[in-house]
Amino acid sequence: MQYTGTVKFIWPKETIGANALEKQTIVLEEETDREYKGGLAVDFFKEKTELLSNIKVGDLITVYINTRVNESKTQPGRYFNSITGWRLEQGAGSENKPSGKKEESDDLPF
Repeated sequence: MQYTGTVKFIWPKETIGANALEKQTIVLEEETDREYKGGLAVDFFKEKTELLSNIKVGDLITVYINTRVNESKTQPGRYFNSITGWRLEQGAGSENKPSGKKEESDDLPF
């Protein structure tokens, strides 16, 4: 899945758990014309935190995400969502193709 939005907040890197897992979270506001915009918090782990090194608040980015549901270990029967980023592109994603390259045709013969 992918999500395009404006960066509203970037948490500093933190170390969590007994395994000293590095984590960094960003908050995005969706790119839409609607009056009430939605948002999304995306976590980046381990070496993926380096993807955020050139990102600033106010940047328009497209984040590629994985989602999953997890059951609480301390409260069985209680569930929460996990949204993890694994790739990002600055700008509006595929709309920002590198200049100077000739675009290939997507026309298929069938």
